[in-house]
Amino acid sequence: MPHALAYEEPSLIYLLVLASFLYLLNVVRIMSDYLLYAGIVAEIAFGIVYGSPLTGLLPVSWESAFTAIGYLGLILVVFEGGLSTNLPVLLSNLPLSIVCALTGIGLPIALSFALLNAGFGYRPLEAFAAGAALSSTSLGTTLAALNSVTKSCSATEKMTYRTPGSTQASVDASIPLANTSLGSEDGNALTPTLPPEPSLQQSRIGTVLISAAIIDDVIGLVIAALIPALASIGSDSSRGHRGLAWTIVRPLLSSILIAVVGCLVARFILRPLFWYRGFGERWCAPARSGKPWGVLSLFRAGERWGTEAHADTVKLLLMVVTLSAMAAITNYTGTSVLYGAYVAGLILTYVSRPPVPTTSYRASEDASVTEELEFRQRELSVEESFARMIGPLQNHFLLPLFFASIGFAIPFLDLWEPTVLWRGIVYSILMCLAKLAVGLPILFYPATMAFVQSLPTQTRQLLSTIGSRCIGCLTQIMQRLQRRAAAPPEARALPSTSIPPVHHSSDEKRAHPSDITQSRQDDMRTPLEWQQTAASIPAAAFMGVAMVSRGEIGLLIAQLARTGGHGETSELRTSGLLGDEAFLVAIWAILLCTLVGPVGVGVVVRKWGPRVTAGIWA
Repeated sequence: MPHALAYEEPSLIYLLVLASFLYLLNVVRIMSDYLLYAGIVAEIAFGIVYGSPLTGLLPVSWESAFTAIGYLGLILVVFEGGLSTNLPVLLSNLPLSIVCALTGIGLPIALSFALLNAGFGYRPLEAFAAGAALSSTSLGTTLAALNSVTKSCSATEKMTYRTPGSTQASVDASIPLANTSLGSEDGNALTPTLPPEPSLQQSRIGTVLISAAIIDDVIGLVIAALIPALASIGSDSSRGHRGLAWTIVRPLLSSILIAVVGCLVARFILRPLFWYRGFGERWCAPARSGKPWGVLSLFRAGERWGTEAHADTVKLLLMVVTLSAMAAITNYTGTSVLYGAYVAGLILTYVSRPPVPTTSYRASEDASVTEELEFRQRELSVEESFARMIGPLQNHFLLPLFFASIGFAIPFLDLWEPTVLWRGIVYSILMCLAKLAVGLPILFYPATMAFVQSLPTQTRQLLSTIGSRCIGCLTQIMQRLQRRAAAPPEARALPSTSIPPVHHSSDEKRAHPSDITQSRQDDMRTPLEWQQTAASIPAAAFMGVAMVSRGEIGLLIAQLARTGGHGETSELRTSGLLGDEAFLVAIWAILLCTLVGPVGVGVVVRKWGPRVTAGIWA
């Protein structure tokens, strides 16, 4: 007789608990989004209240199921982040992202040694484990906070219009949108305030933020794999350090290989297959005049074939196949599944982008060709299909369950012991400052760029020759951005004409003319450098605050460090690196940073708005 689950009608109490949990979880998220731009905070707190930490209204089996379902939502939000990433901006700013990521990893570990080991007297391995848990940035929390801020701002400004004189006015519903244009010659015409600017995720500062968080997560997974090995070595010295090097190298090596091989496969295999005789566009774009959908015979069988829903279904199949393949590859190579989800999104975005027509004229100079290319991009957009098909389920069910599951894992009642409380708050403040320092590379980037440009030509050539490829790429990026920077008229370069005659002092008469010209150019460059540095303050604040959020990776590392890589009921429970008090102090820091980060992102974006993505950070 086959085994099967006996079907029983759920009790009314269970149904009411489940329904109230799912409904109120969305209610508190919406209220928190409206008040603080941080629905994540309310979802985590609601998970603490409904879950085991406080009331225990949800059975433990339900919490385990919700944790698995919520992690699926986390994978999907990271996948969506890959779909919405501006790939050229990501590659051109990779050196800056690496600097920001290393800053966000090194400072928490260093400050943890300074406070926990030197200040509180914890063992060095405890300080390292706590610092490692706080060195990672929650990519899912960061992306969810960006989405929350973007949607809130879009909803606020959706029907707001502005006159050229910056006077807001409401639009009559009878006025067609076609009559309002951005470039109207009429001075009294109303123009919409929704500029065709990229979202926070697609801007330069947003791309640097996401890539830095990805690097933090990859290194966090390396540390997570290292901690059980350190715990086993500490508990059994006879094992030695065999395999420790491979434990450290394997996640890093596999991450690099996945990125390199993924780029090669996407460029030379997937993209040619997708665009072979227009096969991919035929299935992934709706039917229109002159373009059938799918198999031609099916299209001729009736007009019901080839709608947007059919094209979305095919793109959904591509998303499932690509995401599943990358998740499996990263899991079996020892890398984070979240990293695989992000790479899968990048691959689909690159593969589905229409090629620029190779004609005798440039597409940018022909309006019809440009409009046709943009229309094809919208039809083939995997990101828009994801938003239509998976977006509602993700926003109202999967993601709320993920953040509630973080609340399930927080030992809330144990956090209020007096010593743990004040040490945890002090440690939390220090860990917030450590991640806020990630904004410093953003703040000093314009000055660094100007310094590299001010070097003599021979010195720059020498650096490009003897330096690594990264230094050469960074120099080229800085030169490109320097040319693109919009300098005010008074700060433009001097024309190549003779220097007007002036009364020089005796010292100036002995100076070489080129030295005088160089010094004057340096004097003129200084106000521009200061202006660019001051303009980078909102972007630097946004970068630092957005990196404060910790989450799933931090909880995972802390739990591994507490148990030594074994379960809670294992006999090897005492072999962990973190003691109970140090574990609770680290949990305090993870919890407060996870709460402060999204709120800080909302405050910064609400305070500065477009200034966050202004200038070179657009």
